[in-house]
Amino acid sequence: MRFALLHSPLVGASCWRPAIDAFADLGVWAAAPRLPALAQVTPPYFPALGESVAAQIAPMDPVVLVAHSGAGALATSVTAAAQGKVSQVIFVDAILPNPGRCWFETAGDALVRTLREAARDGCAPPWDQWFPAGVLAALLPEGGAREAFLAELTPTPMAYLEEAEPELDLPDDVGWAYLRLSKAYEDEAAVARAHGIATLRLDRHHLAMMTHPAEVAAALINLVRG
Repeated sequence: MRFALLHSPLVGASCWRPAIDAFADLGVWAAAPRLPALAQVTPPYFPALGESVAAQIAPMDPVVLVAHSGAGALATSVTAAAQGKVSQVIFVDAILPNPGRCWFETAGDALVRTLREAARDGCAPPWDQWFPAGVLAALLPEGGAREAFLAELTPTPMAYLEEAEPELDLPDDVGWAYLRLSKAYEDEAAVARAHGIATLRLDRHHLAMMTHPAEVAAALINLVRG
């Protein structure tokens, strides 16, 4: 069992670092592919990001792709580019794929309006500025982990948020599951449950893999077993 832990393109790979250590304590191999900064990607974004991740997991045995938050939208592109290297996808507090639709079409009207008003030079502010002051501080305690997380945040090109997802579905031989960390993603968990898909809930918060990595790692392993 091998896990590829994919971060949202709006944040960096350090968010998975504590979970990698937790997996190691359980004798399970895990790694966090690193998405390139969106400002360095030539559109269309989805195939470019999918190919980048696929190249990083190519030397591995088939992996369980774990997609957190906005990485859920990339799951089909990564799986297609990986050509059989992905055995299962687990969405973790993640948006589900929406083929043919862009991020702005799936986000709440209030947040979309806020980002459009705050955009400068074709970019939305870094992710931590999308929310009221103090929200991130309430999730992550002061220390090296929070500093590393913040250091990786960069402005998000509006073009990425406006790009429609490719018309792709997960292959029939690639199963999927859902791990809900926060109430904000209850609707996505309900969709998974309605499809008869293995679903687990941890009543933590969106970045629980940083603050409660052992719980998250154990839940992911259970979803593979399920």
